[in-house]
Amino acid sequence: MSSKANTLENTFHRVGNDIRGRITDIASRVRDEAQDAKDAVCDTLEEKRELATEAFNRASRKATRLTRRYPFQVIAGAVVLGFLIGRVRR
Repeated sequence: MSSKANTLENTFHRVGNDIRGRITDIASRVRDEAQDAKDAVCDTLEEKRELATEAFNRASRKATRLTRRYPFQVIAGAVVLGFLIGRVRR
């Protein structure tokens, strides 16, 4: 009976070690995939930030050029826009 108990105990240890090894492998793969996903998201966000910065700078330069080219029209437009916003908020 003792040899059967030892064999059964050895089997349980072997299965336990196998499961432990598989769980460790899965955790390692999940950690690696999560790191890859984080890197991809960071890269995408950085790219979008750069694009937004470029677009804002272009719009700012264009607004500056228009203001210098047509100062009175820009002021009149701003006054009208302010008036309309004020009317809507009432």
